[in-house]
Amino acid sequence: MLKKIVGLTAGLAFALGAAGAANAQYPERAVTIVVPFSAGGNSDVIARIVADHMSGELGQPVVVENRGGGGGTVGASMVAGAEPDGYTLLLATAGTHSVNPGLRDVGYDPIEDFDPISVAVISSVLLVVHPSVEAETAEELIELTSSGEGQFNYASGGIGTVAHVAGELYNEMTGSQLVHVPYQGAGAALNDVVAGRIHVYMNNIPAILTHVRSGALRPLALAADERSNLLPDVPTTGEVGLEGFEMGSWFGIVAPAGTPDEAVTRLHEAMASMKDSEKVKERLEAVGSEVAVSESPEVFGEYMREQLSWWADVLDNPAFRE
Repeated sequence: MLKKIVGLTAGLAFALGAAGAANAQYPERAVTIVVPFSAGGNSDVIARIVADHMSGELGQPVVVENRGGGGGTVGASMVAGAEPDGYTLLLATAGTHSVNPGLRDVGYDPIEDFDPISVAVISSVLLVVHPSVEAETAEELIELTSSGEGQFNYASGGIGTVAHVAGELYNEMTGSQLVHVPYQGAGAALNDVVAGRIHVYMNNIPAILTHVRSGALRPLALAADERSNLLPDVPTTGEVGLEGFEMGSWFGIVAPAGTPDEAVTRLHEAMASMKDSEKVKERLEAVGSEVAVSESPEVFGEYMREQLSWWADVLDNPAFRE
């Protein structure tokens, strides 16, 4: 009889334990966000701001792990093959999920291998000129560069970069012939723009904002649907006659495909509250970025598909291939 009671007690304890485990609230332990780039860069800074906020919302540590290499493909591939349990996430970017897949085989499907959580930051391209350029507005620049009088150039950090694509689109949409001057990296390109050796530059706001605020560069238009709170007096490309020129980089959180719905929902909730956090807004604005949270994981997924398609069409051009 005693054996039966012990057996029943043990069985009941096991059942209750199993039920407790099944009903356990996600997350029960630390969550890792893999940044597919080296520490210290813009992606790393954004990931750490997002991780700090999510940690407070989830009640568990959210740690950042840098896995650079292959232009972001090494870290992205690692997360694509990780256990889909909600504890390994990726800071996906326009590079890892929109641009690189259109240029080469990256070893993962940017849509099918991941479950979207939410975008965190969208960083639009800013069109600037050196103050020596005789154009106070984007309209004046377009008139100047499309007139055929004089030769003007623009810089990029290399073939196929955001700055290169933006410059080619500008030429195509305005009938201009800006000469492309590619550099070995965005830093070298920006240095020559500030020095006045380059006339025109188009890149994401964070890369340029400090020089704009110092007066070293003149902002003419933002390639976005809406004006930025960072530069409220700068018109959008649509406002200056360049409809369809909206472009830039995005940063968001994704999980391996097959992650439980409960985890996806909880993670999205943790990110959604960023838009109401003054701390997050201040930290992002300090690095030239703004909060841009998706309404739902599904909305983010659709945005990812649209961006992949847009970049695939744009990059189907020999000019963007080395």
